[in-house]
Amino acid sequence: MGQESYQLSVRYKDFEYAVAGDREFVDEHDIVVQSYLSKMMKEDVKPGPGRRGKISNTFDIEKTTSPAPKPLPQSPNGEKPGIQKYLENLPLNAEWQFTLAMAYYLTHFKKQPSFTAKMVRKQFREARHTVPNNIHLSVHTCVKKGYLQESGQQDLQKIYELTNSGQAYIDTINAVLPEDVESEQPDTQSPDVTEFNLDNNPDPRLLERVEDQALSILYIYMKEFDRPHMSAKEVFDVLKKHFATDHSSKAIQIALSRSRPLVEKIKHEGQMHYQLTSKGIDHMETLLSNQV
Repeated sequence: MGQESYQLSVRYKDFEYAVAGDREFVDEHDIVVQSYLSKMMKEDVKPGPGRRGKISNTFDIEKTTSPAPKPLPQSPNGEKPGIQKYLENLPLNAEWQFTLAMAYYLTHFKKQPSFTAKMVRKQFREARHTVPNNIHLSVHTCVKKGYLQESGQQDLQKIYELTNSGQAYIDTINAVLPEDVESEQPDTQSPDVTEFNLDNNPDPRLLERVEDQALSILYIYMKEFDRPHMSAKEVFDVLKKHFATDHSSKAIQIALSRSRPLVEKIKHEGQMHYQLTSKGIDHMETLLSNQV
């Protein structure tokens, strides 16, 4: 028996959204578009009735030949932290999500409506942000999900544009960000910094990468306090309280999520916790040997 295919088609004024795939894929888009439509109608002075159109039998992304993209403008030095903060404050985990977010940034903040994968990669480097391991695969994933579409070709390179679906996806996750855990009360049972035994453990203050800083806390608590796993919030609280880091809670969560295979996720009392793997422990001990 073949896999069932579902289609979703929505139209509201100038906004059109259509996608097709398996049930899980379409349900994911349904949540995105409902949130986006709700936001649009609230902002509309005279909201018109939103209407879910008749589901079509096929879904095609119209491809039109567009002019070659303009050269990517150089970012002034003062803009780079803005790009970093923009990416840091979005709850992103997968590389394709970071790629889509950068495409959104190019479209709306750099006024670059069309771009190549190479341009997206260059923007990551300008922002001094980790570049996806395979930018072309990440772009292809965005196209497959309906968030980007091909719009032409230049010098044997495909040109892409952000779709309404892609814009809605980023707008939605940006609009429904959870409250920052920085406003929550810190853990009053957190040990004193002297108990971290930093002479014999990786010192977060000496590590440049936020990923390594977060992993060092997992290592210290595993070794010194017999805590084999911690939540991202707990790691954030320790770094902020004892080491005065200025990373946001979202940045710590993203750093831990992107650190696989050095960490693994486990469920603990209904919460997501992170635990160092053997590779993660080896990585921390290597950093420690370089520190001494």
